[in-house]
Amino acid sequence: MDNLDQLNAALRTFRLWYNHIRPHQHLQGHTPAEIWNGVEIRKRPPHEEIWFSAWEGLLTGYYLRR
Repeated sequence: MDNLDQLNAALRTFRLWYNHIRPHQHLQGHTPAEIWNGVEIRKRPPHEEIWFSAWEGLLTGYYLRR
C-alpha cells in the first residue's frame, strides 16, 4: 500500500466481501449481513446476482442484491 487512502479502500473491499458476499460455515451458509438483517436467502430469490472479484482473484463470490 502506498498510502492511507489505498489501505482504507482495500479494507472497505474486504469488509464488503466478508460481510455481504462470503457465506460463513458457522452461520449455516449465510453471510453476516443476511443474519443481521434477518434475510432468508433460501425462501426468497435475490433481485440481482453480481459476480465479485477483488485483490487479483483472492476475494470472489456472488453478491446477491435484495
